Amino acid sequence: MLGDSLDYDPTEDITGMLMSRDSLESLDELISVTRSYKLELSKEIKQLELEDSGEAATESDALALLQTLIEEYEVTKETSMRTQQSIMDVTQGISRLDNAKQNLSQTMSFFQNLKILTDCYIQCKQLLDSGSFRDMVSPYRIMYSLAGTTFAPYKSVQEINKLLTSVNRLKSEVFDRIKQKFQQLLSQQEIPPQEDTQQHNELRDGACELLDSDQSAKSTLIDWFISKLLYEMNEIFQVDDEAGSLENLARRYIYFKRVLNNFHSNLEQFFLPSWDLPMHLTETFMETTRKDLNILLKREFQDKSPTIDLFMNALQETLEFENYINVRFSKKLNDKPKLSTCFQPYLSVWVSHQDKLMDKKLLSYMSDPKFPENSTDSFIVPSSADLFRNYRAILTQSLELVQESENTAVLTALATFFTKWLGLYANKILEPLILPDNVEVEDKRECAKYTVLVINTAGYCSTTIEQLEERLLEFTSASEQINGIFMQTKSKYDDLAAKGINFLLNRLITVEISFVWREFKNVDWSNVMVEDYSRYMQTLKTLLKVTRSQPNTEGNVTILEYILKTFNRDIYKWNFLDKVINLVFSEFLGCILKLLQPTPPYASATTKPRLNPRAVVNIGEQLMLDLDLLSNILNSIPENMSGDGESTNNSSMKRTKKRIESDMDKLMKLVKLLIAPVDSPETYAETYNEITGGNDNSVVWAFILSLKAVPWDLEQWRALRAAYKTKLDERKEEGKPIDHSMLIMEWDSRPMMHFQANICRIQDPEWSKLVRNELRIHPPARTIQRPVTPQPQEPRRGIRELVSNSKLFER
Repeated sequence: MLGDSLDYDPTEDITGMLMSRDSLESLDELISVTRSYKLELSKEIKQLELEDSGEAATESDALALLQTLIEEYEVTKETSMRTQQSIMDVTQGISRLDNAKQNLSQTMSFFQNLKILTDCYIQCKQLLDSGSFRDMVSPYRIMYSLAGTTFAPYKSVQEINKLLTSVNRLKSEVFDRIKQKFQQLLSQQEIPPQEDTQQHNELRDGACELLDSDQSAKSTLIDWFISKLLYEMNEIFQVDDEAGSLENLARRYIYFKRVLNNFHSNLEQFFLPSWDLPMHLTETFMETTRKDLNILLKREFQDKSPTIDLFMNALQETLEFENYINVRFSKKLNDKPKLSTCFQPYLSVWVSHQDKLMDKKLLSYMSDPKFPENSTDSFIVPSSADLFRNYRAILTQSLELVQESENTAVLTALATFFTKWLGLYANKILEPLILPDNVEVEDKRECAKYTVLVINTAGYCSTTIEQLEERLLEFTSASEQINGIFMQTKSKYDDLAAKGINFLLNRLITVEISFVWREFKNVDWSNVMVEDYSRYMQTLKTLLKVTRSQPNTEGNVTILEYILKTFNRDIYKWNFLDKVINLVFSEFLGCILKLLQPTPPYASATTKPRLNPRAVVNIGEQLMLDLDLLSNILNSIPENMSGDGESTNNSSMKRTKKRIESDMDKLMKLVKLLIAPVDSPETYAETYNEITGGNDNSVVWAFILSLKAVPWDLEQWRALRAAYKTKLDERKEEGKPIDHSMLIMEWDSRPMMHFQANICRIQDPEWSKLVRNELRIHPPARTIQRPVTPQPQEPRRGIRELVSNSKLFER
């Protein structure tokens, strides 16, 4: 085949095209095609030759253009260099003229300033001789500025240096003359009155203004003047003399106050207000006193038996003096080191000293009234608020002493101090207000009053303890250590509140409504007639009545209403109501189960049933009626508690009513199962499945049958079980959930566990087969209980005897 190779051999292609005789007939056509192809190849060759010649021409043109550009660049470069040289020749003269002009201008300014300096010097010299400081202010400032800035670089010039030396000599003379004037002022027996404006103006508006120009001279004069003011005091209160001891620290403070007041009254008007000389005077005094205090305290505590009272008095005097200074100067000296910082290394002694104060406080708390005088106040023990007021004062003083420094040891000692007295307050003031277990409750209202008082106070203390702890943690990094100190105390108050709640619930409310359950037991349930609400439920309604009115200690409110409306925190009210509701439901369920539970041994001909199935149905119908009233009773309590319409109360009311509705639904389901007929196993299975949501707990199923007083008929039980098993299988096939819980028996599983144990004791083989194999009920796991060792008890005493002995109740 045709190809681009230079070694192409046409023989192969010709042989292939002329293989047969018939191919000779198309020879003319082959020749024609070959000629056409040859012509095309010739055209392509010519085209390629033309393109090659064009590229060669283009390359030569580019080289020529490049050469032209190089020549033009050289010409341009030469031209620019000639132009630059021409410009430099023209501007060289102008530059010399500018430099000459600038030098001339500087020289004129220099000589002008030199003249001003000389004139000001001469003027200041003359004014100094005449003693006129006020007139000297303006020329002196100019002289001081020019000498210090403009002419300082020219000291190498002999004449300039001589002039500057004269200026400096004049400065010294001015300073000495001003110092002499203030010395005369201090030496005068009587300070010139303010009406003598000439001297005031010369010193304040003249001398002080002059020194304002020279900060070094100003500082020197201030230090000298302050040392003169404090000289006599420093001589009197020497650290090695008796006057300078800790015993006389208060006198030192009093003396300085006198010096400060004297300066304010007689000398302050001679100084510029911007100098803040009273503050400088105070700073100097505090610096000197701080050094003396460090020495005195170190000496005092080198002794093995330091005088604590002396230390406390010195600290108290120092704190009072610092407070005086803060008020006097509007806390402008707060950023300066305080005198009280000297006491920081010994603050643990200060903290321990507070024990004496708190011991006296605790004794007074024990005799103070336990109830607030004003009924509008929060219902807490008044002394608890006073306790924390004292704590806040101690904490504030401590933090002022500690300041911003890390002082973990002091803060730890402070936390230990707080928790110690909080524990004693709980043990000696609050806990005795809760009636002991060995004392009979005679006045429920009085017991409730004191117990709620304890709960409110414990809650207040617990909250305030947390705030106290948080405040301490702001000043130390030892958070775990501080938390550990407060943990036991917070638990103490939480336990105290829980103890009070349990007392109210178990010894007041439980006893109060126990009569209801006695009435329940006294009902002739075997012959009950469903006509109206039961009497026991009417009694419960009376005992749990809560109105919207405010509690009146003299009124006939129920003990529950009194307790709920005496709590000062909503969380206590609603939590206690939850416990009461739980108590009512649990006790009511217990009464129902105790009434209906079968008598062992089960499946025995000798055991007679307490009730027949028809009686149980009547009981269930009566219970349904009673549950309706119970729902109204319980729902009315949160509604009346939320009468104020607060959002918090409304949300709590909704939560409580939702809980009542949930528990009421569980009780109602139990009663519906008691009423459900068992004549048709399939119908009962359908009813049981619908009410329990497909519960497959065999123990619950059997226990409810026993509560319904279903006869111990083996065939009937098997039929009922088979029908329900079929229903469960259908439920599983439909993909519906299966419930495995104990239903309402979760409230108290003990009755059902007794039933489980007794049904497993049935001796009949067939019954045993049904129980163990078909129902898969086995004896409950035994829990080993240790025998309770009888403890000696105190003889029960009447509450009045307890009150008269402890003096806790205010009659």
